[in-house]
Amino acid sequence: MRKPEVTITGSFQRGVRFVLEHALGTVIGAATLLLLGWFVAYSWSLPKPITFDFQAEQRCPNGKLTTIQKRFADQNIRLTNGADRLTICDTEALKTVRSEAPRDLAAKYKGCLRWDGRELIMLRGSESVCELPGEAGYICDGAKARNYPGPSALGIGQKVPRCSTNLLRQLGFAQ
Repeated sequence: MRKPEVTITGSFQRGVRFVLEHALGTVIGAATLLLLGWFVAYSWSLPKPITFDFQAEQRCPNGKLTTIQKRFADQNIRLTNGADRLTICDTEALKTVRSEAPRDLAAKYKGCLRWDGRELIMLRGSESVCELPGEAGYICDGAKARNYPGPSALGIGQKVPRCSTNLLRQLGFAQ
């Protein structure tokens, strides 16, 4: 005959073991779900990168600033001083995020654009900006626009010089 204490002790051990295993499993499961939830929230909150490929050929089809503006996070950003008719032509693409796109455009194309926090302003007095024939808009020569030409380049109300035949040919605007 078995002693009753052994049976109680064995049952007690099994009961404690059962409770500990389930409690530990619940804690580990909850921690795993918490970490998984944090990871999903973190990865979804990261801004998605966008790339602007200006294609400095065939009339720079992806460089129209009015089209680029549609990809900005803030649709109320104004294009002023002729920027609404500006086409950026460059062989290098620009990688950025939607919220920083206007600032990054002005930072990369210092010779064509200035960002003041609310609007992109075209630099009419810069050598990097020229006018297309027939007043069809303006070109930002991305290769020349890497350096800021100084405050006088803002050129509000200033006539923009015509693009050279050589540049027009190079960018696909003339044959």
